[in-house]
Amino acid sequence: MLAYEEAGRGPAAVLLHAFPLSGEMWRPQIQALARHARLVLPDLPGFGRSPRQKTPSVPAMAQAVAELLDQLGIREPVFIGGLSMGGYAAFEFARQFPERVRGLGLFSTRAAADTEEAKVKRMKTSALIQEAGLESLIQAMIPNLLGITTRKTHPETEVWVREMILRNEAGGVTDALKAMAERRDSSPLLSSMRVPVMVAAGDEDLFIPWEESETMQRAIPGSVLTRLQGAGHLVNLESPEAFNEALGFFLKRLEV
Repeated sequence: MLAYEEAGRGPAAVLLHAFPLSGEMWRPQIQALARHARLVLPDLPGFGRSPRQKTPSVPAMAQAVAELLDQLGIREPVFIGGLSMGGYAAFEFARQFPERVRGLGLFSTRAAADTEEAKVKRMKTSALIQEAGLESLIQAMIPNLLGITTRKTHPETEVWVREMILRNEAGGVTDALKAMAERRDSSPLLSSMRVPVMVAAGDEDLFIPWEESETMQRAIPGSVLTRLQGAGHLVNLESPEAFNEALGFFLKRLEV
């Protein structure tokens, strides 16, 4: 079973973390959002305290989340939100278990599958990690994970992100790179979504341009879009107050 943290009471809200972090990244959300929901914050397979999977894949990530909910006795539909890689898993959860979803959060993520160029880049990154360890990944990723405003004004956030990455095992990280490279295209799901959807992105995101998030949101009927000013890819860490306010409001709407 996946390792996880839990807080709060009420309808369940599952938050899935970004690559290459862990469920720890949602710590800035716990106090603010536990008043609205029963938060479930898993470590995805191979990250944090969760074991690796024999055959890693994004569909297997979603299945592991469903199994965790079963273990916790959560049978009713849940809000499921994911950031970046967590968004890929949230898309897959909605594809496999639509009856278990009452709302969806897509944060700093995209629906499209990897291009061939992106797949090659992931495999090169995997080889680099195997050769030089996770420190090599940190050097390559942190300038893109965090926005320029965060790096200038909140250097402690960069330190925390580095620490989270280093608490993972290299094998789990390379598993996830392979899984993301092989994931399915979720673009066909967008126009058929019939649950409330919140899209959020930072205006300094170097991985996924703001315009791409805007285009994705327009393709989802009735969805809402939140732009986090001065935030890069890790919007929940870089702009926690604005992110918490937006997600808290969205979760309150789901209770109506």
